[in-house]
Amino acid sequence: MANRAWIALAVLLAAAPLARAQDSSCTRDFANPACVTGCYEEPAPAPDPLEQRRLRYAEIESEHHLSGLASYYSTFFDGRKTANGEIYRNRKFSAAHLTLPLGSWIEVTSRATGKKLRMRVNDRGPFAKKFMLDLSQAAARFLGVDAAPDRFVDVRLIALPGEDPLPEETEDVAEPAETTIASATPGQ
Repeated sequence: MANRAWIALAVLLAAAPLARAQDSSCTRDFANPACVTGCYEEPAPAPDPLEQRRLRYAEIESEHHLSGLASYYSTFFDGRKTANGEIYRNRKFSAAHLTLPLGSWIEVTSRATGKKLRMRVNDRGPFAKKFMLDLSQAAARFLGVDAAPDRFVDVRLIALPGEDPLPEETEDVAEPAETTIASATPGQ
């Protein structure tokens, strides 16, 4: 019997730091279930998973150069392999960045036209220091970067490799399903 008392005391002492502070107005009437549950503070709600991802992406974005001039691929590269082994196609939406993880999803906004486009990073480049991002010809045409005198773009990370992109925040973001999915499948 003495062993049981010591075990019960040890369990209570081990659980004591985990217990939440009791309200000073609570009477310690443990026979009343309303008092027992009312004496303890409610746990804080769990953070929103999407908000956690946005915060994590903001940390990653701070490590990479994500605004600057955009260039676009020459027709010479059509049909050649990209850095992740996919075949590059001029008519599909894709991008190249020097440091973002391959397979990341980004949202590119043209400052000249205000248009936005979501696509995957599937290659490395550009290797000219004045450019920050290489776009496929289809992406450059959609954003107006191929014709606009101002090629300045802003990039926002919306998913890391293997994750689904964050939901769109505005209605004017373009994401043509067949083109984007086709640019995401290797070997086509």
